[in-house]
Amino acid sequence: MAKLTGQQLIQKAGKYHTAGKFGQAEKIYKQLLKANPNDLTLLRMLGMLERDRRNLKGALHWFTLAKQVSGDDPIILAELALTLEQAGKAEKAMEIATQAITKSPTDMSIALFFAKMCLSRGHATRAAQTIEGAIDSDPNNPEAWHLLSMAVNNSGTLPVPLQFAQKLIQLQPQNAQPHATLGTAHRLNGDLDNALASYNIALEKDSAFAEALAGKAEVLESLGKTEEAESVLSNAPKSNSVLLALAKVRVARKLNKPEHALQTIDSIMNQPLTKYHKSNLQMNKGRVLEEMERYDEAWECWEEGNKLHGGKFPLDEHIKLVDNIIDSNPKLLPDSTHETKPIFVIGMFRSGTTLLEQILGAHPDIDVAGEVDQILRFANEKPYPECVNDPNPKWQQQYIDRLGSDNKFCTDKMPMNYLHIGLIHSLFPTAKFIHTTRNPLDTCVSCFANSFSANHAYTSNLKDLAGVYEQYQRIMAHWNKQYSGLIYEVPYESIVDDLDGTIKGVLAHIGIEFDPACLEFYNVRRIAVTPSADQVRRPIYSSSVGRHKHFESHLGELTSLKQ
Repeated sequence: MAKLTGQQLIQKAGKYHTAGKFGQAEKIYKQLLKANPNDLTLLRMLGMLERDRRNLKGALHWFTLAKQVSGDDPIILAELALTLEQAGKAEKAMEIATQAITKSPTDMSIALFFAKMCLSRGHATRAAQTIEGAIDSDPNNPEAWHLLSMAVNNSGTLPVPLQFAQKLIQLQPQNAQPHATLGTAHRLNGDLDNALASYNIALEKDSAFAEALAGKAEVLESLGKTEEAESVLSNAPKSNSVLLALAKVRVARKLNKPEHALQTIDSIMNQPLTKYHKSNLQMNKGRVLEEMERYDEAWECWEEGNKLHGGKFPLDEHIKLVDNIIDSNPKLLPDSTHETKPIFVIGMFRSGTTLLEQILGAHPDIDVAGEVDQILRFANEKPYPECVNDPNPKWQQQYIDRLGSDNKFCTDKMPMNYLHIGLIHSLFPTAKFIHTTRNPLDTCVSCFANSFSANHAYTSNLKDLAGVYEQYQRIMAHWNKQYSGLIYEVPYESIVDDLDGTIKGVLAHIGIEFDPACLEFYNVRRIAVTPSADQVRRPIYSSSVGRHKHFESHLGELTSLKQ
């Protein structure tokens, strides 16, 4: 019988490996390795074999050796990162995975792996950028479009682009997932009718599909059909879905059933979950406990939730950015001649920007565009101070196109635009700025009690949160001095105390007549999917004023903030 070649032996070992006969596969791999000690394929196969039989220490040995032999080959780096991730060494895994994608950004297999790692950590924007960088190498890869559509849905930036989910539907029209993902994008954008239609199509494909059931219940609740939403959830098959659990919690809170909400959270917390999902559940549990006036327990939940998902925020870099912005010398462009005039609603997160946008959006002459990240994109394209010293004239039309409005006015309520008032003024010298303010401690407590994307990791750490808030105060003082009279300040507390008078003042600053519809903003058929979502669907209430007083013993570094 003829002696098998090396390639035939590898194929034979591969069959043993696939069949779970790890010992026989290992024997062949090691036999071949003796003759070829630096063979990357063999080193990788041995690493994969050890990982498959859950000997992660052995797998790390082989992949580390392969890394040394290969000179940091990106595929080997990705294998090592995956093994580190499975071994519970998350930080090191992310470090190695970042090296892999940096070396080979267009490799789809590495991009898919890295995007999944990012999503599991709540880094949705980074996940989306990773897939976008590789998509041209495999433009019809369904998994890539699925991850991309998931990433933009979870990025926290509104409006959510629809084309990624729509492309996935073209590739997989009979699957429930793409239709549910499109439904979620519509829901986040406030298009409730199309959201409901997409969720129903998904449920026609798979009546037990958890994302579609949860999303449908969320939409029904947003439409005030709470009992119908409860019926959808109660008739749903038993599931460990976090999305279904969170929908049940929201409906239970609306029906004033806090104990049921807590029970739902505690039951799902017993399941194997990612840190991201555990964090989200803890944050929700804290809000339920707050409503039950169990304030110390609520704070404990928020602390735990923030520890689970909180990343490292580069506060020193942020301070340097503020320094660069303040020291820049903005150059004014001729004002845009487009009929639609942008209104920039700015302020710290949780300061009332969503509420004010909802009120203004009830006016027939004002469209709302949500949190448009276009100004941030300009600042990334030309980092400070270049973006303001030499702004690109094309940016004006690019921004107007992004708004997508043909009304007289359109709001952009990206809160972080407070950093970029100089850049915005350079592009649109007659643009209107509305600055929402709120008691600093109330604002920061509300930030700490909510989940934000990894770009805003400072909200999960009181020291960083206080530091960012101080820089916010610093740069707003600079803008108010530089652009006296340009920025109209609207305290959240004034909206609560005197809605009529406050809104009339805002509209006068914009240069538009008052409309009574603004006082009944909660009747507008639009969902604002931010942490303020439920608050803006009911008349003005005062319970959020002075919120921090319930947590005074926990505020730590926040107490140093200027009131």
